[in-house]
Amino acid sequence: MRFSIGAVLDDVLALVAIFEVIALGQLVFYPFSFYTVGSFAWYQAQAFRGLALLSPVFLVLLLYAWLAILAIRVTMKHSNRLNKVVLAFLKPVRSLNTRSSFADESIVLRHPRVLLIIAMTMGMLLGVLPYWPGLNPNGNVVGLDTPAYINWITQMLARPFPQAISYAFSQADSGFRPLPLILFYSIASLGISAQQTVEFSPLILGPLISLSSYHFVKSGSGNRGAAAISALVACFSFNVTVGIWAGYLANWLAMITAYFFLAGFFLFERSRRKSILVPLSLLSVALLLTHPWTWALILATTFVFGISGSRDRRKLLTISSTILTLSGVIVDFAKNQVVGGTTLAADLGTKGPVFGIPQFLMFWPNVWASLTVFYDGLLGNVVFLGLSAVSFVAIRFREKLDGMLFCWVACASVPFALLNGFHQTRLIYDLPIPPLVALGTLLLISRAGGGNLRATLILLVMLLFSANYAVGSIIQA
Repeated sequence: MRFSIGAVLDDVLALVAIFEVIALGQLVFYPFSFYTVGSFAWYQAQAFRGLALLSPVFLVLLLYAWLAILAIRVTMKHSNRLNKVVLAFLKPVRSLNTRSSFADESIVLRHPRVLLIIAMTMGMLLGVLPYWPGLNPNGNVVGLDTPAYINWITQMLARPFPQAISYAFSQADSGFRPLPLILFYSIASLGISAQQTVEFSPLILGPLISLSSYHFVKSGSGNRGAAAISALVACFSFNVTVGIWAGYLANWLAMITAYFFLAGFFLFERSRRKSILVPLSLLSVALLLTHPWTWALILATTFVFGISGSRDRRKLLTISSTILTLSGVIVDFAKNQVVGGTTLAADLGTKGPVFGIPQFLMFWPNVWASLTVFYDGLLGNVVFLGLSAVSFVAIRFREKLDGMLFCWVACASVPFALLNGFHQTRLIYDLPIPPLVALGTLLLISRAGGGNLRATLILLVMLLFSANYAVGSIIQA
């Protein structure tokens, strides 16, 4: 009986994989099949919209499961009976080597660097897809914020170099994202038009989000298989899809910097070499000058990670994260004094209408809108959010990566409940979805049984669904 059920499951997974392959082929060779009723691509889009109805539940579970986890951990310390019950419940779904066993044995994951190269290549292709003549014959600008970036770079090119830099630090978006503007300005100064520089920046950002996610997971867990899955998910993630649809280039670059920064923080924790604080400080400042709100979330994450660490390392990590935070505050204040750019603290004072108890009372409508209304509902990806929520079942505080992800999500969840729908979307964008999806996928595979065949089919279905989602999102953009 078990064998027949397993065989049926394998057949279903194989059929779903074939369906996803055909749908993806239609999207690639005939993009407008996305809107053609009766095509595989159309049915794929309808399935995504139907499943999106479950996404608010998974998002809330992901964001606030840590409250239940902490409550259970505290209660278990004072109740032996509850301790036995919880351990008995967790035993079937959780084991010490749950995630690593498949990664170590899988044929697919034996060459993680090859998978990383594939992920980076896919990210590059998705970066140029919006301006493929077959999809965008008129070369229309793609991304809501993209015209603003083009305008800022054009304004910088029209000024002498010192004034151009001053403009990036002060007048362009109140000086909130000078680093990406300076990078784009440097490229445009080589003779490339401002429009082409901005339009094709995803060509670089796409591969980098996969590379940074890979190094973050590898540095935190040492699991190259999980890192490879994270890289593959990253090239289809919200950072790419919403990044292109909305033109969130600075936020996209900030997430790349954040992953590299936290990977360096893992290295600092292991080695305890204070010399590593120098590159960490540079990455922290770069993150601040790229997207201040992402910087605030990431530095809060490192601080909470530090104070929740083991006793022998708690002092070092807490002091170090405090120093990194204070150095960022000083840089932000100095920027304001020298060139007049708005500080993060000053911008916080403008958030009153979108933050507070009134928004908390509208929590569920806000969550619903953030996942189903904004960005054409691209954040309502039930596969990403579902696997991310599932990965919290396997949270083990003894592993650095788990601890950092736990702190990251917990820090995002606190302001999330008090924000309106649009600002909630920015926090969802800043969640570590690719690493969480990778760990959730490994957990699902490890419990599904069936050996390499079933594991490969599960992984293939997840990646094909993600690829269809990513290509479809660009077609909608």
